[in-house]
Amino acid sequence: MPVDFVDREIEVQLSEDEAPVPLAFRLGSREYKIVEQLATWEDHAFAALQRGRDWRQQQQRRYYRVRTEEGEVYELYADWSPGRRRRKGETPGTRWYL
Repeated sequence: MPVDFVDREIEVQLSEDEAPVPLAFRLGSREYKIVEQLATWEDHAFAALQRGRDWRQQQQRRYYRVRTEEGEVYELYADWSPGRRRRKGETPGTRWYL
């Protein structure tokens, strides 16, 4: 299976659960509906690189491997930073990438 690293910020539609998960994402003008969440994990090494900061101030990264309606598999990740300003329709301090 070919693997491409896109490295682009995307818009993500989240569930309204207490622990929201991605339901769909938009890359450019195309929207992808997520039908299955295959895996999820956190990158603890990413936060460990930010030495000297209180754990509540460290940027955190959470990954999701998902399958779309078309059967394509993607890995999305969310960068959460407590100091980042909120944009409309976005979880406070969170940016999503593909």
